[in-house]
Amino acid sequence: MDAELMIEVWRGQMVESRHYGHVAVADRSGRLLFALGDPDRKIYMRSSAKPFQSMAVVMSGAADHFGMTSADLAIATASHTAEPVHVAQVEHLLSLVGRSVDDLQCGAHPPTDAASYDELRRQGLVPTAMHNNCSGKHAAMLGVAQMLGGDLESYLDPGAPGQRLIRSIVAAMCSVPEDEIAIGVDGCSAPVFGVPLRAMALGYARLADPGDLPPELREAAMRVRDAMMEHPYLIAGRNRVGLDIMRAGRGRLVAKTGAEAVFGVGDLARGQGLAIKLDDGQTRGVAPALVESLRQAGFLDEKQAEELLTWQGGPQHNFSGREVGRVTSRFELKALD
Repeated sequence: MDAELMIEVWRGQMVESRHYGHVAVADRSGRLLFALGDPDRKIYMRSSAKPFQSMAVVMSGAADHFGMTSADLAIATASHTAEPVHVAQVEHLLSLVGRSVDDLQCGAHPPTDAASYDELRRQGLVPTAMHNNCSGKHAAMLGVAQMLGGDLESYLDPGAPGQRLIRSIVAAMCSVPEDEIAIGVDGCSAPVFGVPLRAMALGYARLADPGDLPPELREAAMRVRDAMMEHPYLIAGRNRVGLDIMRAGRGRLVAKTGAEAVFGVGDLARGQGLAIKLDDGQTRGVAPALVESLRQAGFLDEKQAEELLTWQGGPQHNFSGREVGRVTSRFELKALD
């Protein structure tokens, strides 16, 4: 099936751009509840896989061995904006595993938080791997590699013990055989996993309610999920839709963004997961498409959706403050149950 129209971007009286995509909503048994476009479309989960990657920190024994707190598990799961609170938590995690920024193989990029980047430049400093939005994940992977006896120089190799454990967790959470998971290289050089969109939705349903999982998986999912819920700011940062979704959910929703217009959300109250992918990979359409999908699927009630109004598009203004257009949702999820 083809992608379906989700978002229109108007300028004046004309539609200037359109975003097409796919949505899948599943329960923890894998039953598909809502869909749009092609729920079987194979997608890379990108950073939306981080909750599953962080489960390896628990299952390897690294979390307990190194004395990691829930905040450490949260920063391991983060796509952070490199605000001071994020950098400090990564430094703490690195100190626990006895490593330094020089051991991180994620590469460097400027903080995605503008104020933090401005402050870095004001001090005459250059970005390091610590400012990479995936630095917490890499610090945690170094801990996993040490626990499993892996070579720290090759901790990102798909055949490394830590990466094999992560792939087995992705397979179990998403019910996809390991040999059917596509493996690519993420922006931070870690392995990235390709699965059907509905499988990613299943993974998020099980993250939200892991009650039926085997004990080891269940404990790891609960610890990572609870860390995300306890520290949503560490998971994202200011002006991020994932942070606002978790706050609006009031202990009910766990959310994680991924690059190329991918997003996953789990509903703890109903044991359901939602996965979304826009085909153009552009971030502009993600927030309005995601919030509207959550509303239609019942993850958000009308009051909660109103709290997320700023993410739903609406009027668009130019640099002079003039209203020049609007962003609107143009889709309806298909109920399948």
